[in-house]
Amino acid sequence: MRVFITGEAGFIGRNLPASFRKLGHSIVSGDRASMRTTSKGEPCVHKNSRDQWSSFFKNLQIDLVVHNAAVVGTDVVALNQNESTLTNVAGTHNICQAAKDANIPVCYMGTTVIYDTPKYQDRPITEESDIAPSTFYGAHKLAGEHIIKSTVKDWLIMRPLFAYGGVGDMNSLIAKTFYAHRKSVKNLDMFLDPKKSKDYMHVEDFCDAVAIACDAGLWGENFNVSAEEPLPTWQIIEKMSEVCGHDLGYILKWHPDTDYLGNHILTSEKFRKRTSWSPKYNFNRGIIKSWRSIIASGDRYNPLSHLESAKQKGINLSQFFPRVK
Repeated sequence: MRVFITGEAGFIGRNLPASFRKLGHSIVSGDRASMRTTSKGEPCVHKNSRDQWSSFFKNLQIDLVVHNAAVVGTDVVALNQNESTLTNVAGTHNICQAAKDANIPVCYMGTTVIYDTPKYQDRPITEESDIAPSTFYGAHKLAGEHIIKSTVKDWLIMRPLFAYGGVGDMNSLIAKTFYAHRKSVKNLDMFLDPKKSKDYMHVEDFCDAVAIACDAGLWGENFNVSAEEPLPTWQIIEKMSEVCGHDLGYILKWHPDTDYLGNHILTSEKFRKRTSWSPKYNFNRGIIKSWRSIIASGDRYNPLSHLESAKQKGINLSQFFPRVK
């Protein structure tokens, strides 16, 4: 297949090409001369019309669109309400309409924050779990799922849980903490409860899952994908401390009352039963690779940029996180 990835300059978008190439597919970037672009130089999903995208797909003979472009994160979306709505909702509608015109399938990168997570504090979330997003970001992504299902003939939804993995990772606890340590940053706000369990998955494992699902043509399906290796958040920090050789506990300023997700774990059983996929990275191997990536990146990117911008503007980010009841 000739695959086009929206949001190709983002975290997931930068890691997906290698996974598709492993299976013999080609990644098409295309001529951007006729397309309006984002600040990252990639075609903008909402500034270009349905007709422009339709011509783009047809002219480049695209066989599959992986719709990955999105403004992500509870705080980032709340801070950029207009742009995030245009990208996450209007942009998704544009892409899906154009894919329908070109008669090609769309694989949509979803998120597990669409679920009613407080109901599942004692068991993993499944694809059949109740849906009730409690943030603007979650509502955006749920709207995207409805748009793709109602617009294109062949669709696929893949929902990762806490993907991380070094350069390009702007949101994870892992990237932010490792980077803060490297830059000697203290009192890093973390809107999590250290006692609650999270299930972090290396980005390469998730991207492999996406490529495998598309290669198998699992259209009309939705899958949750996780490492299935949940750990209490404080234990994640302890393991990270072992990897970098320093106690990272001093860096973090926890805000447990804002951890609206609480224990956030899910099962990949449905996907594992349908495919040959299984995670290649256990947590220890994954964070070692992530730490090395952060070291090697120098100052090429800053996963604390959103936090720093909010502080400069005097914005209290905790207001955007639903309080634990």
